[in-house]
Amino acid sequence: MAIADFIFGATFVSFMQAQGLSASVVGALLSITAITSIFFEAPSGAWGDRFGHKRLVVLGLVLWGTGLIVFACSNSAWIFAFAITLWGAGLASYSGAATSLLINTLNSDGLGHHGSSAVRGAEVVRWSAAAAGAVIVGLTAWAMSTALSIIVAGALLILAALWVAIGWPESPRHEQMSMRRNLVAGTRFLAGPRGRPLVVFSILASVDLAIVILTWQPIVLEIVEIPDEMLGFSLLCLTVATALGAAATRWLNRVPREWTLAGTLTLLNLSLVLVGSGSAGAIIGLLGAEFFLGVALTTLSIWGQQIFPDTIRATATSLVGTVCGLTIAVTHAGMGALWDGVGLQPAVAVVAWSLAALVVFVAVITWSIRRFRPAKSTFTPGERTR
Repeated sequence: MAIADFIFGATFVSFMQAQGLSASVVGALLSITAITSIFFEAPSGAWGDRFGHKRLVVLGLVLWGTGLIVFACSNSAWIFAFAITLWGAGLASYSGAATSLLINTLNSDGLGHHGSSAVRGAEVVRWSAAAAGAVIVGLTAWAMSTALSIIVAGALLILAALWVAIGWPESPRHEQMSMRRNLVAGTRFLAGPRGRPLVVFSILASVDLAIVILTWQPIVLEIVEIPDEMLGFSLLCLTVATALGAAATRWLNRVPREWTLAGTLTLLNLSLVLVGSGSAGAIIGLLGAEFFLGVALTTLSIWGQQIFPDTIRATATSLVGTVCGLTIAVTHAGMGALWDGVGLQPAVAVVAWSLAALVVFVAVITWSIRRFRPAKSTFTPGERTR
């Protein structure tokens, strides 16, 4: 899935422009993904918890793959809009469902104690596959058209859906719980003492992720002064750094999650500060930021799957994903305005220093509260909401 996603992500903007769409139309079309995220992300988790995560994974992959194939055959804004709607709906349906399916399957087989390792392994594979996607794009760009590469990506997703449908066991379903009850239970859990710290740190990590997504290309082009042709290689290096960060979490199991995330996000923001120190500093800063992003995102994923009850696992995962998606959208808007106002390097430095201070403050408050309300930290098969 990560390979297909990267193949599409590396080409879709240039493909739309090559079909004669203006930058404003491209931007408007991409805003559809934000709408589908809001309307599909949160309820998709409730659908998975009620009807089974396996069904949701298969549905998401089919919609996602079909959207890419339609996208590759598009030649007008309206067809692109339809394709992007399918893509966004599929991605939102798939998001979180695969991990929930994995963890619930382990729990039902009595292997819940392997949950942390399974989530970590999935994150490492995801980022490694993204790096492989970068290599594939670079090696096949001369041999096939952009449209054909996107069709191949869509076909890979549909084949993955077939594999899940045939090869994966059925996941537990909780049809006695309505979607509304699932959403209410998930919201209450995340607003409670066990869920609040996860949500807060997820928001902080999402701000950093949004900054890196928005600024890495101009940093590489303007500060490091790498030519456009090397952007693919640059992204490969950054993705490998993220995969290494995800793998490094295996040595942090005994460290409380709050301290892991506080230290990681602080170091991430200090890495971004290096961007303003010249070419060498920008390279070190970006690689460091990507490494610590890998640590933070994997830690958050493991933490969430440790504390989410089986009955609302996908719902809670999707609700967190919705919050993170909205955070990224708001951060992009605010960071873009700040960038226009003061310039790229000062904007990154101001936001990075501010976030580092905020992370430390939140960590201290969270740790103080959790001293008096210790949370469970094990994968508990069949745990129910209270």
